[in-house]
Amino acid sequence: MTNHVTKEYHSKFAVRGDLRIIRRSAKDGHILGVWEKKNVITYNGTDALVSLMAPNAGIVQEELQIKSMRFGESNLTPQRTDLDLAQEAIVGGSPVRIELLDAQRIIGTSTVEFVATLDSATGNGVTYREAGLFTRGTHDDPLSTGTTDYLFARQVFPDQVKTASVVLEFRWRVTFTV
Repeated sequence: MTNHVTKEYHSKFAVRGDLRIIRRSAKDGHILGVWEKKNVITYNGTDALVSLMAPNAGIVQEELQIKSMRFGESNLTPQRTDLDLAQEAIVGGSPVRIELLDAQRIIGTSTVEFVATLDSATGNGVTYREAGLFTRGTHDDPLSTGTTDYLFARQVFPDQVKTASVVLEFRWRVTFTV
């Protein structure tokens, strides 16, 4: 029994995020380019996961669900201590944010994939360089800014110039391993 307990304490639970950006022609959907890289899971992200796995009366689980992907213009290197995007993109007076209504669970690999698309009419006139996954918070409105939503993960990437002729598809996978 001692060996079993020792092995349990020495096993590692890891969480990894990977962001893939698919750049497409808005005219015919043809792929113009693909970029992919491992991303930073913030301390708030890992805290949210622990809270989701160990519920208690003081924490409302729904508030910790990943609810939005937000986009910015900074290429400042991500850190685990990040609390927000470095420079959120604003178009027409509003931040560029996509509400995540559903996520694909990939069975067998303990992976969840979040997909957000900036279509031909969304977020034009900006050079995107960063994106982040955010939790729901208490206000449940990804278009508003609240103090109860948390940055789960953040990544910077090469310049993605957004025009009406380009569609940007962001595919963010979060994988758990033991």
